[in-house]
Amino acid sequence: MLYALKPYVITLILSAAAGILFKLLGIPLPWMIGPIFAVGCAGVRGSGPKALPGSRQAGQLIVGCSLGLYFTSEVSRQMLDFGAYILLSSFVSILIGAVAALLFRRISGAASISAFFACVPGGAAEMAILAERAGARFDTVVLSHSIRILLVVLTVPVAVTLSGASGRVVFEPAASAFILPRFAEMLALAAVMSLAFARFRIPNAWLLAPLIVSLALTVSGRSVSSIPPFLVNIAQVLIGCSLGATFRPNLRTESRRLIAATVLAAAFTLVVCALFGLALAWMMKESPAALILATSPGGLSEMCITAKILKLGVPLVTSFQVARLVIVVIFSLPAWRCFVWLKRARFEKR
Repeated sequence: MLYALKPYVITLILSAAAGILFKLLGIPLPWMIGPIFAVGCAGVRGSGPKALPGSRQAGQLIVGCSLGLYFTSEVSRQMLDFGAYILLSSFVSILIGAVAALLFRRISGAASISAFFACVPGGAAEMAILAERAGARFDTVVLSHSIRILLVVLTVPVAVTLSGASGRVVFEPAASAFILPRFAEMLALAAVMSLAFARFRIPNAWLLAPLIVSLALTVSGRSVSSIPPFLVNIAQVLIGCSLGATFRPNLRTESRRLIAATVLAAAFTLVVCALFGLALAWMMKESPAALILATSPGGLSEMCITAKILKLGVPLVTSFQVARLVIVVIFSLPAWRCFVWLKRARFEKR
């Protein structure tokens, strides 16, 4: 039994050590980037790191609850004013992904359907499932999204920090005191709802459900508990460890064209989304750095945690990222079918 746990313990120790090292070096988002980098490198080298089963879900449970505490009644009403921009951003991200897919396909030679689902910025697991349903290559989509999220997480927080940006308004969570019974109640409700969401295959269930529970408790005005910073740090380590453990030695043996296509398409998506974020910031008269995070094609957990640590409008970033996740998952398959129909219609006209 103890021997079977050894790989998991070693991976956790490696993750924690990397987080401490990155923290000492002053690297942004150290408790997540450190484990991703260390565990990912170990995986590519063939060391076989293993993340504890359920560790990512546990981390997302804590992070989701902590993010929901920022949605006070006043902030929630403010977010409703940005509803049109949030919807626009979500659908534009699908269009940006479709354009990136053209670049990906040209470089890699992959099928159009695989290129599309590999480039539309949604959650890695969710997009891979959709791709499989549509008949695309599962492994190509997983590899592409894994590299995209890694690229975004390793560049966006660093770039935003080095720019010296800071939010125009510093949002504080609704609760400032840790109250164990309230904390246990919130966590229990979040866990039950997460299980229900997962049962019905709702995307990113272990982040969205806790976020909804925490948000509802906060907006309703009920007395809620704060979440100790060390718990949020542990949650980031668990998420980072889980992401890093997805990388395997086959990354070294994959076609150079495929990896080059993935990196270039991800870089293209990142740059265009950042420019779109700047345009939205000008239209909305909000912090450019916050809108870059809000429109960034990274993972929901990673971008929201970055916004929280850098104090760059957590509710705004979370609203944009949650809406995009839901809309991309719901509309990416219909969008692909629409693109196919348009392509056929154009061909028939010729």
